Amino acid sequence: MLNIVVKSNKFLMPMKNVPIIFALILSFSSYSQQSTTGPNKLYPILFNYARDLYPEYVKIPFERKAILEEIANYIVGAQQLDKSGKIIFIETDHLARSILVHAWAVAASYYYGIENVNIYSGGINAPGISQNAIIALEKAGFIIYKIKEENNPEYEIKYSYSVKPLIIRSIKYNDKSNPDVNFGSIIVCPNADINLPVVKGNNFRTPLYYFDPSAYDGTSDASDLYLEKSKEIATEMFYLFYVIKNSK
Repeated sequence: MLNIVVKSNKFLMPMKNVPIIFALILSFSSYSQQSTTGPNKLYPILFNYARDLYPEYVKIPFERKAILEEIANYIVGAQQLDKSGKIIFIETDHLARSILVHAWAVAASYYYGIENVNIYSGGINAPGISQNAIIALEKAGFIIYKIKEENNPEYEIKYSYSVKPLIIRSIKYNDKSNPDVNFGSIIVCPNADINLPVVKGNNFRTPLYYFDPSAYDGTSDASDLYLEKSKEIATEMFYLFYVIKNSK
């Protein structure tokens, strides 16, 4: 068994032995073999999409699994210490990558029944959400409504009949709607990592870079690139919460 350690700039705390390696060895097994209860129901198309991601976990590169497992360590440790794990996904422009990661992380945490985790996102800048990101999520099975027509529209992102939707608009990482203390910063953009050397109030920080599909906005390749990036992000977010599920 692996002795999990939660790392942060405020504490270094050994946790109980957590069977993450065992969970990974069984990554080809069915979900029902990992848990006495099945996954929570997403909308039907989205549920099927999520279920089909399971065999993809084994394809995630080792070095990215290591980062995702470090994030899992942080969330589980924060839940034990503070009764709630809080993470913010940060990029330079709160436009595409951080929107996709936020939506998929929320859906994955619900699918695997992970309670007491609060997920946020934001950017150094807030230029508005990419319509291509919204379309990519819709094609995967999310149901999305624009609920405020402004220069910076607000969206309702629905993923299940059973829970309240995610309400999201483009905001800065330090917006008052995001936590200001005891949270983890997940930096999804290398430029943000360089230009934001300090995130005030966080007690954990790690990079988890993704290629920026918004670089291709306005081109014939944009749709395919967003779908490809959305699936990659979905796979990694579902793997993240699968690890947390099997660490209990």
